[in-house]
Amino acid sequence: MNLYWGDIHNHCAISYGHGSLARALTLARQQLDFVSVTGHAFWPDMPTDRARHARTIDIHTMGFERLHAGWDRVLTTMRDNNQEGEFVVFPSYEWHSLAHGDHHVLYRDIDGALIGGDTLPDVRTALARQGNPFILVPHHIGYARGVRGTNWDTYAPNHSPIVEIYSLHGCSESDEAPYPMLHTMGPRDARSTAREGLERGYRFGLVASTDQHSGYPGSYGDGRLAVYAPDLSRGAIWDALLARRTYAVTGDKIEAAFSVNGEPLGGVTTGSRREIEFSAAGSDFWDHAELLKNGRLWRRWAPVPSPRAIPPRKNTRMKLRIEWGWARAEPPMSWDLRLSLDGGAISGVETCFRGEPVLRHDQVEGIEETIPHALLERGESHVAWRSTTTGNYSTRHPTTQAIILTLDAPPSARVTLHGSGLDCTHSLSDLLGGSRVHMTAGFASPAVRLHRVVPERDYTLHRVVVDPAPRRETDYYYVRLAQRNAQCAWLSPVWVTA
Repeated sequence: MNLYWGDIHNHCAISYGHGSLARALTLARQQLDFVSVTGHAFWPDMPTDRARHARTIDIHTMGFERLHAGWDRVLTTMRDNNQEGEFVVFPSYEWHSLAHGDHHVLYRDIDGALIGGDTLPDVRTALARQGNPFILVPHHIGYARGVRGTNWDTYAPNHSPIVEIYSLHGCSESDEAPYPMLHTMGPRDARSTAREGLERGYRFGLVASTDQHSGYPGSYGDGRLAVYAPDLSRGAIWDALLARRTYAVTGDKIEAAFSVNGEPLGGVTTGSRREIEFSAAGSDFWDHAELLKNGRLWRRWAPVPSPRAIPPRKNTRMKLRIEWGWARAEPPMSWDLRLSLDGGAISGVETCFRGEPVLRHDQVEGIEETIPHALLERGESHVAWRSTTTGNYSTRHPTTQAIILTLDAPPSARVTLHGSGLDCTHSLSDLLGGSRVHMTAGFASPAVRLHRVVPERDYTLHRVVVDPAPRRETDYYYVRLAQRNAQCAWLSPVWVTA
């Protein structure tokens, strides 16, 4: 199986949101293997009190009409941009509900009608009747029931094998999870979270997607999902979603695997003695890894970075994050940067490009129809990119951009960063000791940070434990991971019957 990255819930101006579909798909290609850009289509129990909700009513009505009128064009654009084996596009649309919670309908093929219904069972029945393979994905499930949080009483695992637990809305794993809900729809309610659904005995895979409205699929930090599939084809990705071979990440592409008695994540197996194995390769130092059994913490590891020095001329695999931005919000800063490595090789480049953090329907104005960030060149000893940044919106809301380089090099190797007023050189030995910051023009000017280099021994994990004590007729286990930079992953459960 291979690991592929996607975002199956992202919005642009095909309904309400910003940016063309063509632009969104171009941006998705920068960071993802598969994508769905979602239109807003139905809200049967939308509030009718115009005194309180006139703008909500008008925006949604306009968005629904726009999507319905342009649906054929949406499908045509998706077909034109789909490229089997390189970049797979799935169509989707959203059905809102106060009573049942919001869902988006994901079609396997670039086909299918916009089909609604007054209730969730009505929608499922109508979709099943039309014959096109579909998945109904519950999302931002943690809001309270009755205000667009999920309603586990009407959940159907055969039509919803995956559940979105993280997005720009926040995290719905549990009411204790990081990344709380801050939207106008309110805080999390424990009865709507993924933990509640798992404790009811439902079996579903965990996914994340951005649910972002500035047309930037895969926007860093807003949610991405990983799937294990034999190849990058429509059928293989679809089968992986159905089989729950999925996991959710916030942003960093944490490579992770998890199995119980050899059964991989999303699977079902048997046995009273359970050999549980997981491994991960992150992009930063680990904060902790946790193994949960039946919704409760069962084992926890907090790896400490190794104090052992790396010999100066020993070739070692390491990761180096370069981050840029800061300063004032206006005017925007245009970057043109090049990093070269003297000694060793650059074996991997991961982009951490963010879109504008647009979530609410009243935030869709003022974003330019541009491609703000792009990787321009990549070679064994250099990488070049361009970017446009604005200052952070608050001290808790980053808009910085980054790339992560995987280096096979000795500590004596040197990196040089050039462009946008900068010309600086550091040895990897220096960066193993700590980060370095360079301002482009002194105080309060845009800045670049070369983060502390992370050796492979400190960004990889492998654990094997044995559980000889079944607690229920069927127990379930899952893993959650957290790096020191607050980037997280949640791996889909494995269910084990004694």
